[in-house]
Amino acid sequence: MQVISIKHFYAFIILISFSLNAQEKKDWYSYFGEIPSTVDKHYYQDLKVAKTLLEKVKIIDTISTIHIQSGTTDSIVYYGNLLLEEILAKKNELPDYDLYLSKSYNILGKGKLEKGLFDDAMRHHLDGIAISPISKMSKMHYIHQLGLGAVYLHQKEYDAALSIFENCIKNTEDNEILILAKKSLADVFFYKNDVPNAKSNYLEVLNGLRIYENNKVRLETQLKLGRIDIFEKNLDHALKYFRSVKELALQNKFYDLYIDAVIQMGIVYYNQGYLKDAEIILSSAYVNSVQWNKLELQRDVIMVLKDLKIAEKDYENGYNLMTQYLSISNQILKNQNKEIVKDMEVKYQTLQKEKEILSLKEEQLLKESEIKKQRTIKKAFLIGFLVVLLPVIALLFVYFQKLKTQIELNKSQKEVNSQKVHGLMKDQELNLINATMEGQNKERKRLARELHDSIGGNLASIKLQLSSANNTGDTQTKIIKQVDETYHQVRDISHNLSSKKFQNNGISKLIKEYVNNIQQGSYQTISFNPYPEEELNEIESPLKEELFKIIQELLTNALKYAQADQIDIYLNRYEKSLQLLFEDDGVGFETDKVAEGIGFKNIKNRLHSFSGNMIIDSTIARGTVINIEIPVS
Repeated sequence: MQVISIKHFYAFIILISFSLNAQEKKDWYSYFGEIPSTVDKHYYQDLKVAKTLLEKVKIIDTISTIHIQSGTTDSIVYYGNLLLEEILAKKNELPDYDLYLSKSYNILGKGKLEKGLFDDAMRHHLDGIAISPISKMSKMHYIHQLGLGAVYLHQKEYDAALSIFENCIKNTEDNEILILAKKSLADVFFYKNDVPNAKSNYLEVLNGLRIYENNKVRLETQLKLGRIDIFEKNLDHALKYFRSVKELALQNKFYDLYIDAVIQMGIVYYNQGYLKDAEIILSSAYVNSVQWNKLELQRDVIMVLKDLKIAEKDYENGYNLMTQYLSISNQILKNQNKEIVKDMEVKYQTLQKEKEILSLKEEQLLKESEIKKQRTIKKAFLIGFLVVLLPVIALLFVYFQKLKTQIELNKSQKEVNSQKVHGLMKDQELNLINATMEGQNKERKRLARELHDSIGGNLASIKLQLSSANNTGDTQTKIIKQVDETYHQVRDISHNLSSKKFQNNGISKLIKEYVNNIQQGSYQTISFNPYPEEELNEIESPLKEELFKIIQELLTNALKYAQADQIDIYLNRYEKSLQLLFEDDGVGFETDKVAEGIGFKNIKNRLHSFSGNMIIDSTIARGTVINIEIPVS
């Protein structure tokens, strides 16, 4: 596993400016030991000395906006929570309470989305939509709609996202919302691989920015157009986009876009064949992502570096990078769990503060009622108001109870349907097992008949002839002929039990032929990378046959369930172990929630006889990686 040390970090700084092999113009890259400060110090000073709640709220909102532009995710979430706490603690003292509460939900929604906490992001934007009706806060309403659509886009629910963005374009008259909605619509087409629609919408966004100027939206759009150029093999034109974005992003302190542009430049040089230059560029992006603890970006860079090592046929380092990718994926999952717990703790503390405030207010009301008993008219008015309010509350309660019951019914129906599907799959698996067992029983009966009728009969005849004392030359000739026939019958049965293809071919050739056959009838891209191939082909027949069947099972599962576009198979023989790494970019699954199917059970049973082990790493919408190790002598 490769680790960036301080020594390596300074080595990278020496390479801040270098000349690329086929470029006359020099490219430069910046390295940062920590996230540069993007907020002027006077904002923090103003926040400390702010006298009113309104002043404090406005300053926090400004600081949050700056962090959103810079892409500093942790700071976005921190100031979003701070803004929400200040609003809830003294909501009666704040004019435009609903507006600033809506803004705090928007800040938290953006921050949670950047951290990959999609459920929390969706909840914040839904809360924002609920308190931002179009009639009173049209702009904030559509901002939350765009945020909700962005969550659906990250969850790959493209139809839901498309509907929201089209609705925003149809109903809004605000130029800023219109541009953002069109850019988001283009993003949907981009991730659905609808290149013509994505490209036309991105160009329309750039034209629209002449009216409404937003530097970050412009740079994000240019980044996407550059990635489309990579897809269309217009690499030189893509490089112009990325250079422009890199320089402008750094000038405007859009550090998330700066790193993304550097990564894309590395991909361009990789595609142009400048592998060393690509490695240097990607290393600069990796250093920044490590120093800033940008785990998502680290994982993206490692994947490109892994492909680069494979292109250089450096399979050992490719395998090491894949191992590092698994480590970072686990770290991201662990951090997400920590963030969920931390968020629950913040919510609990906020609720406790609200309870304390409510308790103080109740005490104050009691004191006021004791002092002002003479104001009977106001008290009567209050009682009348409560008489009117209570039926309304009762109706609302009944409505929400019905809604809750309906949700529970829908959930139960969904579980019943899921169980039916699971039962049908189990029945199908049992049918397959029964068919296999029936075939095995037929084969056993056939072999028993062959042994009893042919070989048994011959051996009995030979025994009788040998027991006779008068053996002539003719008798010996007959015995020899019968022994020869018996030998050939035994050899035929042996050949029927052992497949000739595993005896006569190496494992590399068998897997390549199998992958090629599948590739011809499938839209997926499947790659097989054996290393070192000569040593792998020396594997003996029993292990060779089991390993082939394991890869067959993994490919069958991936093609049937994963919905993957790319499947990579790496088979290495390193020291005293065989290492099989199987990776797909499909829908993934939650390993702790999905029941283990018969396929994985068969694989584990095959590995058990060879003392092998299997590790499965999978995350929803991020694909699956399966690592298998088998000790060999």
